[in-house]
Amino acid sequence: TSNLNVRTGAGTKYARKGYKQLSANARQQNRKLGGEYSGYRKGVVCTVTKVNGSWGYTKSGWICLDYCKKI
Repeated sequence: TSNLNVRTGAGTKYARKGYKQLSANARQQNRKLGGEYSGYRKGVVCTVTKVNGSWGYTKSGWICLDYCKKI
């Protein structure tokens, strides 16, 4: 996938966050990768600080780890 939704909770039942709700770092990386998107564009690097099943918590919110690559 080329874009990854950031959510308010760990699961698809939670709302997606908008561009302005992302961390400053995520917004900056998104702009470098092609513009303002209300989630993470492919190539954004983030740190997961908490895991709940297949969901990881970042500064911007929850992301599905099934679509992420660990580096």
